[in-house]
Amino acid sequence: MPDKRLWRHFDYLLLIGMTLLLIAGIAMIYSASRGDPQLVRTPIDQAITGLIGLVVLLAISIVDYTLYKSVAIPIYAVTLLSLVAVLFVGTERFGARRWFVFGGFDVQPGEVAKLTLGIVLAKFVADRQGKRPYFETVLLSFLIILPCLVLILRQPSLSSAFIILFMWLAVIFVGGIERQHVVIISIAAVAMVLLVVQLGLIQPYQIDRFQQLLGINVAHGDKFQSDQALIALGSGGWLGQGFGKGQQSQLRFLPVRHTDFIFSVIGEELGLVGSLVFMLLLMFIIYRSLRAAWLARDTFGRLLCVSIGAVLFLQTYINLGMQVGIMPVTGVVLPFVSYGRSNLLAAMSALGIVESVVMRYRSLQF
Repeated sequence: MPDKRLWRHFDYLLLIGMTLLLIAGIAMIYSASRGDPQLVRTPIDQAITGLIGLVVLLAISIVDYTLYKSVAIPIYAVTLLSLVAVLFVGTERFGARRWFVFGGFDVQPGEVAKLTLGIVLAKFVADRQGKRPYFETVLLSFLIILPCLVLILRQPSLSSAFIILFMWLAVIFVGGIERQHVVIISIAAVAMVLLVVQLGLIQPYQIDRFQQLLGINVAHGDKFQSDQALIALGSGGWLGQGFGKGQQSQLRFLPVRHTDFIFSVIGEELGLVGSLVFMLLLMFIIYRSLRAAWLARDTFGRLLCVSIGAVLFLQTYINLGMQVGIMPVTGVVLPFVSYGRSNLLAAMSALGIVESVVMRYRSLQF
């Protein structure tokens, strides 16, 4: 058992904020799925997953986060193997092969990789800091994530690959990147995008989504999803149409309303005020994650929390951007709010690591 004095520094505000967001998200999933026999179990499944996630979060917070450094290599190996295996034995849905199904429970290796690669990158950069040229560390750290990016693009899941790439950028930036490195990385990024397109790792429909976002080659019906989301958000007004009374959501005009477009349901039924409450709770959770990075007693803990905060931020930004048409429509869900069991467990596990860092940022005092 951990020393009871560790709980003095446990971030109870983070836990409360996440719990409130989770409960409110389950309520909105219930509203979005009400009357649909295919979705009748989604709020129940999300609630059960949330309870399991709370146990996992507390269990992970008990474990000293520095122990993850000793298992970073096995974690990386398992991550890589799972990404390879899902391409061959994973379940295919909507033309993508991203899931393992175990007894009715979906596991998405790409979601787990956002957490495990954060551990691997944090250890790698922290161990080399001040010992090797930093640009060498930047290059080698990119080579670590490159096989995972390629495998995720083959699923295909452009959004997951982009989030992991953003996480890597956040880690190397906080790790001590210099101005000249930014210029080189920017040039390399452009070259890499051109190479990825040339090799066919980005699917034609993914290119079409970006073209639609820019207003290029938009045919009638191409922006149906984002158009319906905007209609739902716009019809909510200040206070919304009322819980369970949104016309776009209840009449099922909104696509995947319990997952990708749950925020449009919130905007329609709870209005601008309700939407702002959800956004503030999400911002608060991201802020507390970055606060943990500031408090961390070592570089490894700091980079761990930065990687988690970066993933939560970009997932939130992409999902909200989808609702208002400033981002392409992808399969990125809203953390702690959208229905998605593997995503929810991964996110809650990540907050368990944040709690572990906060609990140990100061030496125990008698």
